[in-house]
Amino acid sequence: MNGYFQIQINEKGVSLLLSPPFGEGEKIHAAELKEYLTRIGVPYDVMAINSALSSMGDEEVVLFLTSMKMQPVDEKCSIYIEADKMTAILRMYPPSVGGARLNEAHIMELLEQFKVRAGIDEVAIMLALEERPYCTDIVVAKGKLPTPGRDASIIYHFETNNAARPELNEDGTVDFFKLNNLHQCTKGQVLAEIIPEEKGEDGFDVYGSVMPAREVKRAAFDYGRNLEKSKDGLKLISLVDGHVSLVNNAVFVTDVYSVEDVGTSTGNIEYHGNVEVKGNVCENFSVKTDGSVFVSGVVEGAVIEAGGDIIIARGMHGQNKGRLKAGGNVIAKFISAAEVEAAGFVEAEQIINAKVSAGTNVNADVGKGLITGGKIVAKETVNARNIGSAMGAATIIETGTDLTSKQRLAELQKSVGDKSKAIPQMKKVLEETTKRLKAGVKLTPEQLKNARALQITLTESQAKIQEELKEIERLDKLLKNEGLSQIIIRGTMYQGVVVSISGATMTVKKEYTYCRLIKKDGDIASAIL
Repeated sequence: MNGYFQIQINEKGVSLLLSPPFGEGEKIHAAELKEYLTRIGVPYDVMAINSALSSMGDEEVVLFLTSMKMQPVDEKCSIYIEADKMTAILRMYPPSVGGARLNEAHIMELLEQFKVRAGIDEVAIMLALEERPYCTDIVVAKGKLPTPGRDASIIYHFETNNAARPELNEDGTVDFFKLNNLHQCTKGQVLAEIIPEEKGEDGFDVYGSVMPAREVKRAAFDYGRNLEKSKDGLKLISLVDGHVSLVNNAVFVTDVYSVEDVGTSTGNIEYHGNVEVKGNVCENFSVKTDGSVFVSGVVEGAVIEAGGDIIIARGMHGQNKGRLKAGGNVIAKFISAAEVEAAGFVEAEQIINAKVSAGTNVNADVGKGLITGGKIVAKETVNARNIGSAMGAATIIETGTDLTSKQRLAELQKSVGDKSKAIPQMKKVLEETTKRLKAGVKLTPEQLKNARALQITLTESQAKIQEELKEIERLDKLLKNEGLSQIIIRGTMYQGVVVSISGATMTVKKEYTYCRLIKKDGDIASAIL
């Protein structure tokens, strides 16, 4: 219980009873006591009060204040509103003998004077009037903070990481026969689900002012063909047996074209979707698709172009005419005498006499982990066990963003800017044409033809802007990662290898082992792994 004070009035004058705290209660606050005496109009000696409070022990103290005559003092209270306006605190002070006591109406009237109108705790007020805890904070009104609510989210019921590298076996090698990164789905399967948003609840302060809850975000599916939404719009369902992928937050399902071999029995393959070759892709044949390609056997001197990944379980003998081009990643057991281009990473145990270009990394760090001969270009990292050869095979390794990417970014930014300026004018013309038609104005065939042509141009421009913005985002991310360019050597880099990192070039004159090469102060330097 807190310490408290009480006015005593008798024939000699006015005294002050100072009662010490009990247990862990607070001592009497000097400032509060002086404010109270001023409020009831009793003169006091500041030094006497300070001295009495500072020397006070565990016994009550009576301090004579004045010989003036005064009427009994009623029970008092005060209201304090905290700075955040969320709490109203009542403090009560005892009456003198013969003084009137407070009741609920007095406290409610005081709260109204302070404009406290919300969150009033009538139970706390009733208990305070029953127990009379003087000089003690009593929370009699409390605001309510707004509940935050929850944004909607989307749960995907399939593997969404298209950049996952193959798993290592216990012996450190990769089982390239288990590299099928195509994620199967069946007709009627739920592939994604929206967890709806939950709106928050508005809060309020003790003055009754509303504290609005944060606006929650809704979620919507972005998806391609072969998919439909459930009736409630919360589930995304496959309409076909096929393979599912997530690209730029959009769900795509492609059915799979499966063949034994690509050769004289099939001819060249062009397909809209994923292609699965259970055997080999023979020399001089080609596979072209906007999906992914999985080959269980060997690719000989053939051409494969895919919008997604290219996965070759047994590797590629390019015969200096084979070519792989992927909008995603290229994964193969080995790559020999071939040209490879991937927007993502390239992964192989051995890369021999090949020309390889990767949008992120080139990895040859499992199994033999060998890169020898040819030219390897990676925007971020080349990661290998051994590079070059003791016989001095001509090998070029380049990492870092090239000038072409920067020039392309500038071209795209200008193109988007030009198209964006033209779109408002096209919309204005079409809106005016629509208003004239609604008003009953008859347009000539030539005017109608021009309006239709303008609508087509507008649609194509808007689509082109979105396409170019995605490429700008990709190039911008690529340029920001330029400082991460490096070459990691987990075995040996032999003499004669030509190395270039973000424009800095050198020919290796001594072997490098178990280190990484980086660009430092304009030159190439080695660092410990």
